[in-house]
Amino acid sequence: MNSIAIEAGAQAMDSQLSTLGIDEVTLHHDLLIELGKVEMALEQIQPDQETPAATQFQLLEGRRAKLNAMLLRLAA
Repeated sequence: MNSIAIEAGAQAMDSQLSTLGIDEVTLHHDLLIELGKVEMALEQIQPDQETPAATQFQLLEGRRAKLNAMLLRLAA
């Protein structure tokens, strides 16, 4: 059932992209650029203690996971 939901999500994403007039190659490129920015920011943060930097690190980790998931869906 999970694969059916993923396939339906991919079809919905394709439909939305074509409706908005967004080229998949352009979107893939933009996602890779954003992922690179997030990874560079993660390299600058030291999450060794409970500080605002540690919280920021967790937020960036979540953002990186979402970007990777979007790239996987786009590639499917």
